Amino acid sequence: MNEEQELRDRLEAIIVPPSRIEMDVLVRAGRRRAFRRHSAQAAGGVALATAMLLAVPSILTRAGAQPSGQPGAGPASASAEATASAGPAEPCQTAELPVPTGMKDATADAVDPTGRYVVGNSTVGQDFRPILWTDGQPQALPVHGKSVQVTAVNASGIVVGLVEDTQRQEYVFRYANGAYTRLHTPPGSWHPYPTPAVNAAGDVIINVEPRGNLEGKDSIVLLWKAGSTTAVKLPLSAGANAHDINDDGTIVGAMYRDGVATAAYAWDQQGNGRKLELPAGQTGAAYATRGDWATGGMWPSMSTALWNLRTGEVTTLGKGPGGTESGTEGPGTAVNASGWVVAGGSVLRAGAVVELALPSGQTSRAADVSDTGLVVGQALTSGRDGNQNLGPRMWRC
Repeated sequence: MNEEQELRDRLEAIIVPPSRIEMDVLVRAGRRRAFRRHSAQAAGGVALATAMLLAVPSILTRAGAQPSGQPGAGPASASAEATASAGPAEPCQTAELPVPTGMKDATADAVDPTGRYVVGNSTVGQDFRPILWTDGQPQALPVHGKSVQVTAVNASGIVVGLVEDTQRQEYVFRYANGAYTRLHTPPGSWHPYPTPAVNAAGDVIINVEPRGNLEGKDSIVLLWKAGSTTAVKLPLSAGANAHDINDDGTIVGAMYRDGVATAAYAWDQQGNGRKLELPAGQTGAAYATRGDWATGGMWPSMSTALWNLRTGEVTTLGKGPGGTESGTEGPGTAVNASGWVVAGGSVLRAGAVVELALPSGQTSRAADVSDTGLVVGQALTSGRDGNQNLGPRMWRC
């Protein structure tokens, strides 16, 4: 078993509140302990997880969304049925995503809403090396720094991500038309987290905290409008953290206290927010949005939440109260315009797990899904010697 899967398996065995430490960031921390060492204590109430691993916040984000009206508007129901269309009867067929020569341990991490652009990363030691696929053809992007990690792409092929330079300073970048652009933060020394998101217009969003702070102390939310390199500080309440941005500008995330989420939220860019409803006794966080939908997690049930931002209804997916008993457990980290959700490496459609076909002896791990039903992720070996990364894959559903 490789280090990545060991980290995942150990984390999956822990029931923790919705902190800024998430499964995929712990995986990244295993790859890049030196880069992330200063945030070793940023667990905020997840003592067992931090005792095992060093990490900082990270959630895979999506590019873009369709207009959805006011954030979180309308009445909420803790047991609403999913309104996404029923899942396909046939398994989704797989294809390998080719990797540029010399790149190793590659993953496909995000796809644009049309399915044309896919971004992912390989690793060299503790550092990332970025890859962009266009119509299935790979391109190793230039590396302007010690480490370059791509995290999201929109339908125009605008890529965003994080750079660590040779002085171990981190900054957000935009890559478009073959060129990198650094996105500047306000005066001071800032640590961006978890990873930037981008919408169809090219607006980019991320959280930053003063360098050296932990658990998001004194963090703010920054927005770079399309084409701009100057950040706008959004007027959100203290403790607000953003995880994704919709095409209409709606921002989803959560309110945090001492590094632990206390409520899932949707905001407009004027700072007006609405708490996203959850079943009684649950707290939660929203991690992704697309069109009318947002997805995230709820605790302590460890269930997947799917919100309809237009009606305010919430659907519990997975094993939580009122859930669909899909067999998945954990937060939703991606959603498409039809309400398909990626959670725990699986794709859920109308609450049912979509089968991602692979040859015998392999297992799938989904990372993102486009509006066209293109799923990206990776194939792993299964069985006694399982969970070795076999490389990036895509599935057409």
